[in-house]
Amino acid sequence: MLGPVKDLLSHQAWADAMFFRAWLKSGHLDDEDLRSRMDHLIATQEAFLSVLKGAQVTWAEHPLPDIKALQSRCEAAHQVFKALGHGLDAPSMSRLVHVPWFPEPPCVIPVSDALLQVCLHGQHHRGQCMARLKALGAAPKNVDYIIWLWKQKPEAIWP
Repeated sequence: MLGPVKDLLSHQAWADAMFFRAWLKSGHLDDEDLRSRMDHLIATQEAFLSVLKGAQVTWAEHPLPDIKALQSRCEAAHQVFKALGHGLDAPSMSRLVHVPWFPEPPCVIPVSDALLQVCLHGQHHRGQCMARLKALGAAPKNVDYIIWLWKQKPEAIWP
């Protein structure tokens, strides 16, 4: 499970960077739906990073960030995930963490499942955002995992 999770984390960073490049080219930088979904996606990444670090998770109301602030937060989260990925081994992947936003019964899962959730959650919302770009008449990017593999697992290139 260790190799695939590390690959999914790398793919996620690449796919998010590809999305931001497509969004920047779209001319729809102020689209509220895109900003809202990406804020949610990134806030969830940040919340899981807090869970993985054993820190308290806070969900604070805030004004909807602009694309540059979203991109900055997203890139920063991926840098932490990348560093985290370098330190993963079988014992750390099996360590249990508590996901506090699911209160009863308590959601206690292994780190491997928490990281998998981060990747799958991001995949879901990134797909919604790419569909939104297409609906706005912009050119979305195909960021399927198989494309990333076919391209020899490229690193994320942030705009």
